[in-house]
Amino acid sequence: MEGIIITIGKEELENIISRAVETALFEAGVLPEQNEPQDEDEFIMKTQDLCKYLKMKLSTLYQLTHKKKIPFNKRGKTIYFKKDEIDKWISEGKQETIVDQNHARELRIHLADKKRFKTIA
Repeated sequence: MEGIIITIGKEELENIISRAVETALFEAGVLPEQNEPQDEDEFIMKTQDLCKYLKMKLSTLYQLTHKKKIPFNKRGKTIYFKKDEIDKWISEGKQETIVDQNHARELRIHLADKKRFKTIA
């Protein structure tokens, strides 16, 4: 049996071993997928990533997806979440303060008065 002898530098060998170990751990499901999006708004998360991001239990997340109360995408059996959609979903759930509610009420009253006293030319 004959072998091949090659010479490579220490850094190159470390890079090869590091990539091989990361690939093996990812395929075994130990490491999460390393997403490096070009645009931060297009960042895609899986369920475990989103649970960490929202500090939420996995069962709660599954309930939200089952009831379709949270935006998600499904490919096969895997559920994916876009970070920008999740951030928008969170901001839409913002509760208005009393000051905001009063301001909105005054605006509605003002607009209703304009309609009521609208002159016909």
